[in-house]
Amino acid sequence: MKKIVLLMTAALLAGGAAQAAFEDWQVGIRAAGMSGAYVGVAEGVEAVRWNPAGLASVTGWQSAVYAKRLWGISGLTNQTLSLAAGLGRWGGGALSVQQVGCELETDQAVTLSHGFDLNRQLSFGYNLNFYRLWQQGMGSAITLGADIGLLARIYRSWRMGCFGHNLNHPSLGLDQAYDLPSGVGIGLSHSPFSGVLASVEATKDAGRATRYRIGSEFGLMADRLTLRSGIQTEGQLTLYSAGLEVRARGISVGYAFEGGHQALSGTHQFGLGYGW
Repeated sequence: MKKIVLLMTAALLAGGAAQAAFEDWQVGIRAAGMSGAYVGVAEGVEAVRWNPAGLASVTGWQSAVYAKRLWGISGLTNQTLSLAAGLGRWGGGALSVQQVGCELETDQAVTLSHGFDLNRQLSFGYNLNFYRLWQQGMGSAITLGADIGLLARIYRSWRMGCFGHNLNHPSLGLDQAYDLPSGVGIGLSHSPFSGVLASVEATKDAGRATRYRIGSEFGLMADRLTLRSGIQTEGQLTLYSAGLEVRARGISVGYAFEGGHQALSGTHQFGLGYGW
């Protein structure tokens, strides 16, 4: 019975209702709480999978572990571990390892990232993504994807970012090639004062309608507690998100929820981070 549920779910997801293979590549408590409106924010270790140009400002070491139960489906999970480090005059680098899937299919990705400043206002970043797809009864296949990102400080507390994902249009398989998700996004963020942030974004993936995202966050208790919310639309589909994060002594514990799908339950994401 469990396999039947997972097979039906996989068919539904591949049909575009929610997530197909490698479409849950982007993770992060902060980004998820803001409905993914993060390309124009891109700070810290979470920048790896949203806009690696944001790694240019990383100092010291940062680590994060994320766990998701996708759309409330038993056995369908995402586990991601990311580690970032400041490289001085060379900006910042990161390594991220991810596994998404169930007992019938597993998507694995290893991402190497680097971001650095081109000048005082503009940063550039890139990712090399190593993908492996395994399916029961069909074996596995591997491929390589490449991303690039830009992040500009345009006026005081305003920032603009753009991100291109899998720009080399990678595919998996020989007899039946599967094209991995690829697309571009552009975002704008504004932080009028410390602890308050608003962000908007538009993302267009190949073969899909444009996604529009709006996110916000509010810091409380000297930014030790942060509340987040957001909304995104794609065609007739509208999803909402909410989240919170608590920080103390370099440790952060966060939660994000995404819901609103008519056919599926919500996605719960938990995260644990540490910086030193």
